[in-house]
Amino acid sequence: MIVSNATPLIYLAKLGRLHLLKDFFQEVIIPEEVKRVVVDRGKEQNSVDAFVVEEALKEGWIKIKKC
Repeated sequence: MIVSNATPLIYLAKLGRLHLLKDFFQEVIIPEEVKRVVVDRGKEQNSVDAFVVEEALKEGWIKIKKC
């Protein structure tokens, strides 16, 4: 397990390599604010990486931790 901020999620998703986090750590924890920045704001801007991260959240290997 690892805790991540927004930058690695955004750039790995843009590169099509978000799966590397899952491969190395099996589970990724993100704070609520990271989800808002990456997914919610990203979807408002129609950024493809936001939808990739959202899918990982739905799959359950990225989890949101309330701070």
